[in-house]
Amino acid sequence: MTPSTPRASGATSTAPPASMEEIVALARSFAAAREATEALADDIRALQRKALSGRLRALRSRVAEQAAAKESLRAAIRARPDLFVRPRTVTVDGIRFGLRKQPGTVSLGDEAQAIGRLRAHLPERAQALIRVSESLDRKALRRLGAAELARIGITIERARDEVTVAAASSDLDRVVAALLDDAAPAEAA
Repeated sequence: MTPSTPRASGATSTAPPASMEEIVALARSFAAAREATEALADDIRALQRKALSGRLRALRSRVAEQAAAKESLRAAIRARPDLFVRPRTVTVDGIRFGLRKQPGTVSLGDEAQAIGRLRAHLPERAQALIRVSESLDRKALRRLGAAELARIGITIERARDEVTVAAASSDLDRVVAALLDDAAPAEAA
């Protein structure tokens, strides 16, 4: 092979190209390789669409069955919260279910009085819990215990149990969502 002729695909040259013609030939070789890659990718996407279209109805059915089963589980937990006192959640076959405490809202009577009590009873934490504008930081107050909140005249309202159901971490949901997203344009065509 002479220095002015392009090398076979996959081979690299240690000598610099001898001419513009060789560079153009390398560019054409690269363009052809890209076209071949794009054609293969198009073939793969077509096979994907074909495989999905034959199973799309079954996949949607399974997704609906999964949603119905999850809602049945949620309803059963709502009906029997007494079963989830200790432990509050249980994991069976990779599914965690039970009750989870929601944060509730911080309720203040007179904010100025609460600030005064906070400074009197928790002086070491006052700077972290009181904003410079002399209002209480509700987010920071949530981190206090119930006894500390009661000492300064603050209560947590609307704290409630919420049913929680979560599958163990997996890629299944993302794969199913991606398959359904890919199927949407194909069905529209």
